[in-house]
Amino acid sequence: MSSPNFKDEVIWIVGASSGIGKALAIELAGAGARVVISARRKEELDKLRMDLEGSPLVFPLDVTDSDMTTRTAQAIRAATGHIDRVIFMSAAYTPMKFSGLDLTITRNMLEVNVLGAIHVINAVLPILKEQTHGQIALCGSVAGYIGLPGGQPYSATKAAIANLAESLHAECPKHIDVKLISPGFVRTPLTDKNDFTMPMIITPEQAAKEIATGLQSNGFEIHFPKRFTMFLKLIRLLPYWLSLHIIQKL
Repeated sequence: MSSPNFKDEVIWIVGASSGIGKALAIELAGAGARVVISARRKEELDKLRMDLEGSPLVFPLDVTDSDMTTRTAQAIRAATGHIDRVIFMSAAYTPMKFSGLDLTITRNMLEVNVLGAIHVINAVLPILKEQTHGQIALCGSVAGYIGLPGGQPYSATKAAIANLAESLHAECPKHIDVKLISPGFVRTPLTDKNDFTMPMIITPEQAAKEIATGLQSNGFEIHFPKRFTMFLKLIRLLPYWLSLHIIQKL
C-alpha cells in the first residue's frame, strides 16, 4: 500500500500539542500537507512547529471559547486561502467512578470534548460549504462504544462525539466529507493516567499512520487496532443482558 500524499493541502489540527494530535501533525506535514496547529499551550505548539516540515502555522486556541474558535477559523482561511481538512483531536480525560465524581472536572471534560467539537464544527462548516470542498474529522474513542466502569464522564463524551459525527454526516452536503476517528488504547499523557493494563496499546506514531490512511479512505469510521475495535463492536451488538454482564466482568 502506498503512503498517503497530502501535498499542498491545508490541514487544521485542533489539539496538536501532545499525544495523537502531535504525532498526526508530524505525519501529515511529512506527507506534504501545510499543517495548521492549534491547542491551548502555545509554548508546546511553538516547539512542535520546529519539528514540522513545510510552512506550518500556529494558532493558539481554547475550544471552549466559541467566539475565539470562529475567529481562529476565519484567520486561518485568510492566511491560507482555504482549508482542506479539519481534524478535532482535543480531549480532556480524568478517570472517575460515580462514587467519586468531581463535578468541576466533569464540566471541563464536557466543555472540551463535546462543546469544543461543536464550536469547531460551527466555525468551519460555513467555510467548507462556501469553498464547496473539505473534510471534518472528529476524534471519538472506542470508550464511546459502550459504558465502561471507571470511564465516566469521558466515555459519555466520546459517545456524544460519535453521535455528533453521524448527525453531521447525514446533514452535510456531499462535497463535505465527515469522518469519525475511534482509537483504541494509545500511549499518551491521557492514558498514562490509567491504573490498569491497557490491551493492544499502540504508540501515537502508529495511531497517526492509521488516521492518515483513513482520512483518504471512502469509509466513515477510522478505527484501530482492528482486533480490539472489532471485539468491542461485537459486544455492542449483543443484547444488554449479555453485554452489560461482560462489561461488569471486565
